[in-house]
Formats: sequence, structure tokens, C-alpha cells
Amino acid sequence: MHFKREEPFRFLFETPIFGTFSIAKYDNKEIDSKPRPLSVIDLSPKGIKIITPLDLPIFNHQIQLKISFYLNEKPIHITGLCVWKEKRHTEYLYGIEAFNDAEEQAILITELKTYAKKKRDKQ
Repeated sequence: MHFKREEPFRFLFETPIFGTFSIAKYDNKEIDSKPRPLSVIDLSPKGIKIITPLDLPIFNHQIQLKISFYLNEKPIHITGLCVWKEKRHTEYLYGIEAFNDAEEQAILITELKTYAKKKRDKQ
């Protein structure tokens, strides 16, 4: 069996993590929108899946988001491009390609490992 070790892992949260997002760029034009609620469904060093009630027109426009939430009581900030969308009842799932550099990716991996260990130790 061949494993792709260079591929980042994806951590699925049993209970979504609440946070906020704002639109950073709309068709490559910088804007500063007000923060909107979201829940983080899963997370990897190179991407994030969120759910929110806001319907963004990502198929007609290039939309870049600034996402903020807490993981292990540490603030996490991710900027990324919306690459897909799926309607779920009254909310929308979005796949975000993160613009994290190697240092930010390493921090996320460390925080995800800590989070997973804390969850495992509680069981």
C-alpha cells in the first residue's frame, strides 16, 4: 500500500468549531466586510471546510475569505479562496483553499495534534 506522506491530513471535528469570516477580496478587489458566523467542519494545513448561512456567489466571482476561530484557546487566522460550495438545508458548505505558508502549516499541525490528544484523553 502506498501512502502519500507529502499530502496534508484532514481533521474532522466531531463538534464543529464556531468562528467568523469576512470577505477579504471580491474579484481581486480588496474589501472589508463585517464578520459573519461560521462553523469549522474540518481542517488541514492547506484547506478548511466551513458551513454558514451566507450564500456567496463563488461560481460567478472569485471570493477570498479571512477566517478566524480558536483552537486549544489559541486564535487561528486563515486566509483562503473559496473553491467549492454545496447547499445543506438552510446553510452552505464551502471548501476553502488556504494560503498558509510552511510556518503557518506547522502551527496548524501542532494545534490539531494537541486538540486530538485532548479529545482522546477525555474519552
